[in-house]
Amino acid sequence: MSRDGAPTGPWAARLALALGADRGMAALGDRIAIERGAGAGAGATRLRKRTSQPFQVLLYHRVAPSKLAFAIDAKPVEQFDRQMGTLARSYRVLPLMEILKRSREGTLPARALAVTFDDGYADNYEHALPVLRKHGIPATVFVVTGCIGTGVLPWHDRVLAAFEKTAMGNVRLPGESAEQTLQGTAERHRAAFRALAALKPLPEAERIAEVERIEGDLGASAAGSASRLMLDWDQVRALHRAGVAIGSHTITHPILSRQAPDRVWWELTESKREIETAIGDRVTLFAYPNGRPEDFTGETMTMLDKAGYEAAVTTTFGTNEAGENPYLWRRGTPWERDEARFALKLAYYRMFGAPSGAPRAGGSEG
Repeated sequence: MSRDGAPTGPWAARLALALGADRGMAALGDRIAIERGAGAGAGATRLRKRTSQPFQVLLYHRVAPSKLAFAIDAKPVEQFDRQMGTLARSYRVLPLMEILKRSREGTLPARALAVTFDDGYADNYEHALPVLRKHGIPATVFVVTGCIGTGVLPWHDRVLAAFEKTAMGNVRLPGESAEQTLQGTAERHRAAFRALAALKPLPEAERIAEVERIEGDLGASAAGSASRLMLDWDQVRALHRAGVAIGSHTITHPILSRQAPDRVWWELTESKREIETAIGDRVTLFAYPNGRPEDFTGETMTMLDKAGYEAAVTTTFGTNEAGENPYLWRRGTPWERDEARFALKLAYYRMFGAPSGAPRAGGSEG
């Protein structure tokens, strides 16, 4: 067993799955929530009887034909296919707006779950959509509209592309005085992700300046290699016609809690307008950039409500319950390559609710 209580070895996981451990854990998660982290003290854990039906939201980014080293959260097609097969067999995968509607009505079924994608990568259309169709899985894609059909990449992909393609032998990483050697793929990979970690907390203008400096130091050809990395509007419309919900992930992917109110309002409303104009349908779903509790505020949620959004997803770990604040829905990223371990951990983590003391009531909170 792992430290989190889920089987770790592939043989142990397959045996546990054959014995129905996933069904048992999922059923227990429908009745009991494990809450930990806040409240009585650091690391405190308590059990709580659920008062309403839980549901999970999964977060993906990319689905690619093969393993990608210089990418964040890229699932090979075969792995994604196995995971969607598990969901189709064991869960009621529903569109996010249906989950919201049925949560309000009190008709949410057992084992409800939703699938989402962030940023708007072209492989969501090219490789994820055929798998979703194969298994009858609905999904939501949250797009950064400033990257759709413009040739503009998210800042983290600019950094990764630069390190992947560079022929330079060294570079100075952000916040460091000594240069980092780049001999071979492994060193370039380590340096790229060290650079991302150093850049993430920087103020927006400083971060973009450092990204441009890194691109320049690594060679002009390093950053211009991924012109088809992001969706274009024809692909967004095709996803929508195929039944995939399109939500907003802002225009430029800023940390909203660090922005002036006028900038936040523009990011929320203009991205919504652009998507609605492109697909001819209402946009009611939003994903917070970065998505941690410190990345948005109560005022952000008030603005979302005023702008016409009905629900928003975070990157806070945990399961949700009907009746909770729909602007604070929690998500988790699938992690296991082995199908049995994926099924068992997904069921196990169904038991985890909000951190103790987290808000539960509906409505925007300050």
